[in-house]
Amino acid sequence: MSTKLSENVLKALDSLGFKEFTEVQEKAIPYALSGEDLIVQSRTGTGKTAAFAIPILEKASMERHVQALILVPTRELAVQVFEDFRKLGKFTGLESVVAYGGVGIEQQARKIRNGAQIVVGTPGRILDLIGRNALSLSKIRFFVLDEADLMLAMGFIRDVERIMSFTPAKKQVLLYCVDFPQEIIRLAERFMRYPQHVKLISEDKSAQGVKQCFYQVMPKRKLGALIYLLKELNPSRAIIFCKTKRQVTDLEAQLNFNGIQASGIQGDMSQALRNRVMDDFKSKKTRILIATDVAARGIHVDKISHIINFVLPHDINYYIHRIGRTGRMRDVGEAVSLCYSDEMGKLGQIERLMGKTLEEKFLPDFIPAPKFTKTFHQSRSQNRFHSQRPRQYHEFRNKDSRRPSFRKSYNERYAE
Repeated sequence: MSTKLSENVLKALDSLGFKEFTEVQEKAIPYALSGEDLIVQSRTGTGKTAAFAIPILEKASMERHVQALILVPTRELAVQVFEDFRKLGKFTGLESVVAYGGVGIEQQARKIRNGAQIVVGTPGRILDLIGRNALSLSKIRFFVLDEADLMLAMGFIRDVERIMSFTPAKKQVLLYCVDFPQEIIRLAERFMRYPQHVKLISEDKSAQGVKQCFYQVMPKRKLGALIYLLKELNPSRAIIFCKTKRQVTDLEAQLNFNGIQASGIQGDMSQALRNRVMDDFKSKKTRILIATDVAARGIHVDKISHIINFVLPHDINYYIHRIGRTGRMRDVGEAVSLCYSDEMGKLGQIERLMGKTLEEKFLPDFIPAPKFTKTFHQSRSQNRFHSQRPRQYHEFRNKDSRRPSFRKSYNERYAE
């Protein structure tokens, strides 16, 4: 490694098996060590946590007060970032604490009062701690916003601004994001001083390391198609994406009812249960995880073989975020989308965004009908898994489901 680091940090890196910096670490760490404010655009799974953790661990002192605050949007990401700080800083003598909702606040407050130098937390819990006078930000030297664009999407930016108001004017601000929307730009202009900008998001959005395909499936056949594909693909580790928390809960019940072990993760779960689900997924005790885009954004697990879009995302840019969880570090991954007629327009937008036509595949004429729990039948009446189109339409689609697609290719549609 070319960047000069202390013996304690190098020892930790060696114990973790670090051989060389990733691109984001190589470009961001020197700026952060020099004390400059920094904006980094980098995808998940690129080693960005270490890119801000290493400089903080290098520059923080042993004084017993909070010197660094790392704000993250989700509990899962808070736990992961905290664990990275703990591992990277295990020989430095610095103490870290993680603060998030869903668990008791007193233990978190006690650790902060006892002199932890680094706090990793979600905006809501950080404001709670400030309101209880358990956390003072008057002496912090480092302020990190991780997944800033997701904080914006989740409505946390006003909370971030409130938290910023409790910090001193003189501090180093490090902002990490995937997208860089206008409101994040305004936030940077307001709180950062001549920041350096490291952009590692390629303009090529075609995801070369990911095999992508889609199946046209009527809504009422999606569950059966999903069960069939999971048995055929036999993924070593897969994430299935849904739109809502209720869809996650329902789909988890239906898959398990049909003999496919799967676990869902969503915001209404207790933290203990969320932790158990993630531990099982990381250890492959459970190979299939069902999640929404928000819940999955804070999940960083290597060696994911398949991404399955049970429902296409509302924002087409989230398609890129979803499939970027597979095919990492020169691995080859596969992304499968189950689409019905009303989603074909959105699929076309995704193809235009990526600059490529996705391969269409076809299901067999006969797929065994899945078993349904009572909950599923109730959800069907609430239009969570099927559309309200006339029965004749579904019968027509059944008869023609094996015909070749008449969609124009990307080149035909967008040649002009």
